[in-house]
Amino acid sequence: MGAVLSDVDAHGHAMEIPIQAVVSELIDRLGAPLVAVIGGVGETCAVLQWTKSRTPQRQNVLRFALQLATMIARMSDCEMARAWFEGSNPQLDDAVPALILRDRPLAEVQSNLMAAARSFALRGAPKDL
Repeated sequence: MGAVLSDVDAHGHAMEIPIQAVVSELIDRLGAPLVAVIGGVGETCAVLQWTKSRTPQRQNVLRFALQLATMIARMSDCEMARAWFEGSNPQLDDAVPALILRDRPLAEVQSNLMAAARSFALRGAPKDL
């Protein structure tokens, strides 16, 4: 999966694949330490176990993170995806998306994160005349 996806296609992809594949793709895009933060665990060994037999408790958050990641960056742009998740975001009152996902209930933050990701994904889109 190399292309940036629309929000609808990214959602479909994140929901259709097994959670182990979700975690594997997140590791490929963001790295295990950042996936651990988003998943609310302190060690990357837990994240690696999620790719095999252990089931993560925050599956909905991980699926949503994959949706956002596939919207904002191609697989070849992993640094950009990491930067978006780790960096202060002016559209989120300068909060860090990964920490928002870790610290707050998804229902409270989902809309704002989606809006910020959509805006970022559209940053290079051609403008209608």
